[in-house]
Amino acid sequence: MRVYGLLALNAVVLAFDYKSLSVTAPRRVVKYADVDAKFEEVNKPYALFPVDGPAAPGLGVLAQISLTAPAFSWTRDNYNIELLEDQVEPFGLITTELCATGVGAGGTHAFSFPVDIDLRLNLSPDFNDLEQGTTCACVVNVRRVFEKREDPRTPEEKKAIIGDRLRARAVKDSEALADALLETAAQEALGPDWRAKVARDEDVDEAAVPAFLREACDVQYFANYFAA
Repeated sequence: MRVYGLLALNAVVLAFDYKSLSVTAPRRVVKYADVDAKFEEVNKPYALFPVDGPAAPGLGVLAQISLTAPAFSWTRDNYNIELLEDQVEPFGLITTELCATGVGAGGTHAFSFPVDIDLRLNLSPDFNDLEQGTTCACVVNVRRVFEKREDPRTPEEKKAIIGDRLRARAVKDSEALADALLETAAQEALGPDWRAKVARDEDVDEAAVPAFLREACDVQYFANYFAA
């Protein structure tokens, strides 16, 4: 009985107390100057309003675009294309194709085009590596269709939105750093399979371990006025 009691006592001593973990992470303070600077960077006299309908001349699309040809590859995600006339190539071709097919939000359009001498003469500089005589394949995944209109929001309303987004990003970045610090501390205490041990001991999914640690441990934040 005495031996059993000693073993039980050792088991209690060796059990890891997650609440003993303590980390401190910086949280950026968003100042008026930060909001003003971001406002000057992104402010435009127009806004993009979603359109519930197909792509058409005069509208625009937010899309993922990929172009591939021998020895050439170009991909952009969340890329805005205004569907206007007289665009540099290959955006003129993309505009023509999207308007002709009337693809809408969530749709995909794939096509190919020959890179002839006339196209080469009108290519945007980003596409100078497209060699004449080849065929280029294009895939456009449309996220949404939009219309550009005059922005009715006042500068103060825009700055309020920017401030909310900057503060939300500051919180998200700070929590991500706190998670990394907690994971490092847990790994040092429990070894390389720390995530599985925490999940088993606390009966949580391994994917939920970071959130569990942040809730169960002592996480402190300090104001950081200077971080970018």
